[in-house]
Amino acid sequence: MKQSKFNKRAKKIIKWTAIIVVTYWLGTTLYFGYSDIDERKGTYVYYWSGLNALWRDDKEFGFKHNEIFETKLDGADGPYIFGDTIFRVDGDNSLYVEPLDSSRIVTVEADNADKDVFQVKLRKEYAQEADQFQLSKKMIAISDIEGNFDGFYSFLIANGVMDMQYHWTYGAGHLVLNGDFVDRGKNTTQVLWLIYKLEQEAEKAGGKVHYILGNHEIMNLYGDVSYCDFKYMEAAKRIGNTTRWDKGLRRLFAAESELGRWLRSKNIAEKIGLYLFVHAGLNTRHVDEKLSFKEMNAIARKYYGIYPDQKLEDKRHALVLSSYFSPYWDRSLSMNFLYRAVYFFNDPSNAPTHKPSQEELEKVLHYYGGEKLVIGHSVVDAITVDYKGKVFKIDVKHGQEKDSGKTVGLLIENGKEYAVDDKGRRSKL
Repeated sequence: MKQSKFNKRAKKIIKWTAIIVVTYWLGTTLYFGYSDIDERKGTYVYYWSGLNALWRDDKEFGFKHNEIFETKLDGADGPYIFGDTIFRVDGDNSLYVEPLDSSRIVTVEADNADKDVFQVKLRKEYAQEADQFQLSKKMIAISDIEGNFDGFYSFLIANGVMDMQYHWTYGAGHLVLNGDFVDRGKNTTQVLWLIYKLEQEAEKAGGKVHYILGNHEIMNLYGDVSYCDFKYMEAAKRIGNTTRWDKGLRRLFAAESELGRWLRSKNIAEKIGLYLFVHAGLNTRHVDEKLSFKEMNAIARKYYGIYPDQKLEDKRHALVLSSYFSPYWDRSLSMNFLYRAVYFFNDPSNAPTHKPSQEELEKVLHYYGGEKLVIGHSVVDAITVDYKGKVFKIDVKHGQEKDSGKTVGLLIENGKEYAVDDKGRRSKL
């Protein structure tokens, strides 16, 4: 009975919060006006000048549409490789087009104060990743780097994964990259090429780099520019020979591009020993539909580069691709008041409404043959252990500088878990 009263009170609070937010938004929009950027076409849209335009000196009032939003190259970027052609932006904001020579070695320059530079040898083919692996004696996982080259660089060095010359030094150890290594930052391509390089060197040393895709990698593949720095939009327009941002971004990561081919070989879910890795979460709906990791990865891969219709008729496909329940979108394991309010406002009939119980989590773990689940996606202040030691949340607010002590990941060594940072410090979880 008490629980029922609590739920009613919570729903009432959420309802009135939504009403207040909407009322505030409508009021300020009517008064001050509303403008936006069309993130597909790359145009500035001035929808409404606002009632205060009636007495403003400029006397603007009414609608304006499709004014081109100016973008510019802003720092080193690339390389973007299509067949035998290389596109790259240097530190002076010049776009160069060069032939790929027979060595198939490309140079990558970081957009940072140290102007880090490293070289990568291109692979000739990209095998589709397996989704089941044995647990190594040591394994490090990190999530949500988001184009932050400096934080990523110092984290890898401090924890013995690579040296200052960008070479793999982790031996037979495993590095798990749990999604969202692109967007927001100014070194998206540099982070991707560093992963690409380390992946090859790890294989030669008997180790492994697991790159599990998150929602931002998926969004980039199908051309959603919502979180991209504007420098990428300018590069995308020039390389893709288009004024549309979405078409340009799809071109940068198309199946014909080197980075696009490589990303399409990656999974959205993997099992390593008794640890399950997905970017965002798993839920009982996946279990009820008997969706294996193999099938999830196959469904996701089918849509890499294609925006999925939100009204997918195939329920199994919808559960893998849904912005609520997908393994790279689901926030139910981190459900809080904010997420409940957002879901209630957007789609109260279909969105998750509660944080899964311990019993529901155990059902998921049992079905997938794991004992523990590692997720990112939902930001936490520090590496967090939840559900009686069964869930590890590793999306922290990483430091943006080298050696900040704020870039943090998860170390699993000899059956024990630790939080480790980019100063080499570790603490038992």
